[in-house]
Amino acid sequence: MEYFIRLLDPPHLFCDLLSTTTMTSSAKSEGAQSIARAALLLRTLSTFGSQGAALMQISALTQLPKATAHRILSAMLDEHLVERPWGTRNYRLGPEVYAFGISVRHVFDIKAIAQPTFERLAKATGETVYLGIRCGYDAVCLDKRQGHLPQNAEILQVNDRWPMGIGSFSLAILAHLPDEEIAEIVAFNQLRSRDDKSFSKISTSIQKTRKNGYALTKTRASNGISGIAVPVLDRRRYPIGSLCAVSTLARMTGSYLNGLASTLKHEAEILSAQYELARMNPNQSETWRTAIKDPQAPRIAY
Repeated sequence: MEYFIRLLDPPHLFCDLLSTTTMTSSAKSEGAQSIARAALLLRTLSTFGSQGAALMQISALTQLPKATAHRILSAMLDEHLVERPWGTRNYRLGPEVYAFGISVRHVFDIKAIAQPTFERLAKATGETVYLGIRCGYDAVCLDKRQGHLPQNAEILQVNDRWPMGIGSFSLAILAHLPDEEIAEIVAFNQLRSRDDKSFSKISTSIQKTRKNGYALTKTRASNGISGIAVPVLDRRRYPIGSLCAVSTLARMTGSYLNGLASTLKHEAEILSAQYELARMNPNQSETWRTAIKDPQAPRIAY
C-alpha cells in the first residue's frame, strides 16, 4: 500500500509509473512488448466508446509516441480490431472485438447469471440495485432494478461507463485490485479527466473500502443519495464486478447500512460461485459440424 500511495502523490504520479513501465518493458521481448502496447491501445479506445478518439488524444493518454501508436493502430485496422468512423479521423474499437466477445458470451455473461441475485436483492431491500463490471480503465453498469427512489433519481443508468474510482460501484472493484494495477488506472483516469479533485482522496477511499469490505459514496450532483457496493470476486479473489445498492443518505446509516452491506456481501458470494460454475461448464455446441456430417441434414445455400 505504501508503494501505491507514493504513486498517487502528484509529483510522482506519472514519472514513477512510467519508470516502472519502462523497467518492465525492457525485460520483455519485442513481440511481447508489441502485444502489451496493442492491448493498452484497445483498453484506451474502450474508454471513448462509439465516437472514438484522435491519434493525438490516444498518444497523450497512453504515453506512446505518435508514430508508434499510429503503426500499431494501422496494423489493427488491417485486422478489423480497430476502425475509423466514417467522416472522422478518429479510431474506435472494430467489429472483430465485438465478434470475439459473442463467441464466449455464454462463459462470461454475468448479467444473465445475476438475474436471480437481482430478484432477491430487490425483494429483500426495496432499494435500487446495480450490477457493474470492469472494462479496462472503466466500470460499466450492466443492469439495474429500480427501487423506492423516484425513476431516474440516480445518475447511473444501464450501459453507462464511469472511470474506475468514480461512484461506489466502480470503487468496490478498484479497491480490490493489486496496488500497481490501481496506480496505473488512477494515473490514466486522472490524466484523462483533467480533474485532480475527483481523485484527490482516492487512496483514503480505497483504504476504507478494503477495511470495511464495501465502498460507500455520496453522489455530489444528487442531494441526499448514497450508494454502497461490494466486489464480486473470482476464485483467485480477483474482482470481476460489483453489486451496488442506492438509497437516501438518511437511510444509509447505523444498523440499516450494516444489514444492507451483509446482504450485498452474501449475494456477491453466491454470484461468484455461480460465475465460476458457468466458466467450468461451457456448453456451446458446434452445429455446423452436424450440418456437414449428417447426410439427412437439409442443404441450404446462403
